[in-house]
Amino acid sequence: MTQIKFQDVFRDAVQSLFGTNPSAREMIDAYPTAHLTGTASMQTGGGTFFDIFAKKGRKEWDEVETLITHFKTLGVKQSALIRGDFLFGYEPQPYDVIKAMVFELAAMGINILQNFHGMNDARCLIGVAKAVREAQAAGHDILAQGTICIEDNPNITVDGCIDFAHELIAMGHQGFYLKSASGRLWPEFVYELASALYQHFPDQDLTIHAHSTYGEAPACYMAAALAAVEHGKDITMDVQHPALAGSTAQPSMNKMVGLIKNHPDPRIKSSAPELNIKAIKASMFSLYGLRFRYREYESSYYPKLVDAMYLARTPGGASATLKSVPGLVETLGRLLGSPEKHAAWDHIQTEIYKMQAEILADLGQPTQVTPYAANTTGQAALSLWHHLEGRDKYHALFPGIADYLVGRHGKVPAQANPELVKKALAQLRLDERETYVVSTDRPDGLPAAEAILKKAGLEQPSQRECISAALLRNSGQFQAIDHILACRQDTNIPQEKPELPFYARAPRPMPRPDGTGFNRDVRDAVNLVGGYSKLQEIAERALHLKQLVDRHYIFPEGEENIEKEWYDSNIHKLADVLDGIPVMLGAANFSYGQKMMMLQHDNPNSIHLAIKDAVDQKAEGLYDFMIHQIYLVKASQIEQKETRHA
Repeated sequence: MTQIKFQDVFRDAVQSLFGTNPSAREMIDAYPTAHLTGTASMQTGGGTFFDIFAKKGRKEWDEVETLITHFKTLGVKQSALIRGDFLFGYEPQPYDVIKAMVFELAAMGINILQNFHGMNDARCLIGVAKAVREAQAAGHDILAQGTICIEDNPNITVDGCIDFAHELIAMGHQGFYLKSASGRLWPEFVYELASALYQHFPDQDLTIHAHSTYGEAPACYMAAALAAVEHGKDITMDVQHPALAGSTAQPSMNKMVGLIKNHPDPRIKSSAPELNIKAIKASMFSLYGLRFRYREYESSYYPKLVDAMYLARTPGGASATLKSVPGLVETLGRLLGSPEKHAAWDHIQTEIYKMQAEILADLGQPTQVTPYAANTTGQAALSLWHHLEGRDKYHALFPGIADYLVGRHGKVPAQANPELVKKALAQLRLDERETYVVSTDRPDGLPAAEAILKKAGLEQPSQRECISAALLRNSGQFQAIDHILACRQDTNIPQEKPELPFYARAPRPMPRPDGTGFNRDVRDAVNLVGGYSKLQEIAERALHLKQLVDRHYIFPEGEENIEKEWYDSNIHKLADVLDGIPVMLGAANFSYGQKMMMLQHDNPNSIHLAIKDAVDQKAEGLYDFMIHQIYLVKASQIEQKETRHA
């Protein structure tokens, strides 16, 4: 009998929503019941959970180990997403570096490495697969899961994926991880691929991973579930805690259970996982609070931008890397706006992604996942810059794109523009394309890293410091070797938490001189309704309403009624919160004058202005949209009531 399981991809929420800005301790404190929610496993490492920790001034090894050992102590089965030979960086590594990293993760408590290469090039996965086999032989509880990167892309076919799957199993991978970083997927393709994998590999289980950026993930998950029940196999879905779901992260675990239990096929209905709702609710407040604190890093919902991203097949948040390119954002802002008023960041991103859609064919349609996503978007930004200043859009190639086109990153599609390949060869001063060198054939990297560290004045570098020296690259103001030295000397300066707006800070009621009560301000009112965590919940619900009205989601066949259920649930909860504010203020002994001040929409101390600020952070004009939707529902209810009594 099929069992549908969930994996909580907590790591990806922090990466996709917050740009890996919170510290490990903040993450742990925000999710105290993560181990109790009912998911089968939890993704706690990989992706940017190394490189970005370092670039935020944190001790990357301490951060990684703090997270993994915390969840190991709680008995959580943990996974980490690893980029094959690229590990957690952007350049391929030799085998000694790969083996050292895999053994470090295994010793900490990672049980599954989701081993992937964006272009599904098996050569780039040999090193991690080999290192895992050696770690298993050494007694570690770890396996490598074979990852197949998928998206709506002419390069990705069912037959091609099956051929690649055979290579993965031959290398010793166990199970398949269907990964779509962009979230651009069609349910029909997912169903066909999952069915074929179950047929060809009856002993292997599947996990499916897709981002919610374009609203296609839930329907694709259900398509995979249908294939699973038809073959009597298990399926695991990557999900998020409700407070971290949606947007550029993954679907909500609660909403996916709802879709599963509402499905017309009884085999799917009966396979739903059992979640611990009490444990989920227990972390709701703190996770919404984390999302509020780091809200500046989250992409806003701007339909024109989302449409441009869709055509470019871009993962949400990929453009964040552009802000580290010196002068790029300022220049594009000026060129797209005026010297007096630069274009807004949403407008800049929209134009970059329009350009990205134009250049994808010339680049050979690389799959939009690390490192290809960041490199493609980097090229799009450069091409837009050149175009706006009257030059050919390929006047210069982004460094990562040049490396990709000459073969340094693995497979290059045959349809890549030959003229661009020539340009890349010339830019890198090469006569011909390079043949990708597998990790086991590369010279050892740790001795060279150790020599660099010793030359910089570091005595007796540890293995971890050598791995960092091999992986980390200079970027803008970040200097890798200086960072490693600072961590050794405890002089590194971790990034500070973002400052909260005034209304979200702790209230400080002041006794009145006449002793008749307290002087209060908007901080007291916000605290009364549930603090900034409640404001973030309101904002997420308002955005969900907007996306439902925009028909952002694709619903599985036979479950279209869920759309109205989601809409009604959100609208009623929002109306209850807003309608309850005057009652709560009165019950908390706010004076009549204070109450009126807090409820006036144009008063600086108005709680409605605080809510508006939180909601409009998600999308421009979203607060007014939310109020209008609530008004429409209430007006309809009044009309229906009057009709019944007529």
